[in-house]
Amino acid sequence: MRATRGVFFALLAGIVGLSAVAYAAVPQKHDPTPGSTPKPERSQGAGSLPKPKITMHPDKLATTATAKFTFTARGDKPRFQCKLDGRAWSTCQAPVGYSKLAAGSHSFSVRTVGARKKYSKTVRFRWQALEPKDFSITPQLGSLGALFPGAPAQTLPLTIANPNPVPILVTSITVSANASPPGCASAENLILSGASASSASPIQVPANGSVSLPGPGGSAPTIGLRDLPVSQDACQGAQFPLSFSGTARG
Repeated sequence: MRATRGVFFALLAGIVGLSAVAYAAVPQKHDPTPGSTPKPERSQGAGSLPKPKITMHPDKLATTATAKFTFTARGDKPRFQCKLDGRAWSTCQAPVGYSKLAAGSHSFSVRTVGARKKYSKTVRFRWQALEPKDFSITPQLGSLGALFPGAPAQTLPLTIANPNPVPILVTSITVSANASPPGCASAENLILSGASASSASPIQVPANGSVSLPGPGGSAPTIGLRDLPVSQDACQGAQFPLSFSGTARG
């Protein structure tokens, strides 16, 4: 049996579950972005050696501690030297990758190597490695009504805020009940569904901006109460504390 529909209600506590995760790899660009054209630098014995062209590099503002570069130059089997920041020049071939980069400014340099220690002009790319910040999820539950067994699920509106100076793509938003009232197990009585965000269809949040759900970006999580073939009287007037969490990539 279930509680009489006219007097049954379950209240939701005003809960704020804020959580997020660090971002994964930042997409690599295959063409230099406007304003980021690598700057040449004359090297000893530059002569007529063709200078390299950097064909892949990080974003100018990157929220990852890794970086990958590819480059090419005219000629038959050109040889290269590379260096990162103030390190010494070393022989290299594309692709070149770096990891565990500290937050801050970085510079990648590459040059073509000829006979008798002759070098082309140096080509350089500069970028900023940023310390990624967690995004926040703030539920807006003021308009949430009472829950009734078997009634349509209700939307759990929320706002996603991005404190980073680059956009992020939110790939999941989930909701869970932290505790159960006496005699009303949340796992058995509640139906909780996450937002529409996924790896295939992420929700974009602008740099230093926010997005509200539901909205054009996607749907919000929902909550409903199952209609069980047993008494649910213990759920009358119950409060379910909720937590929201999510994942994103930069």
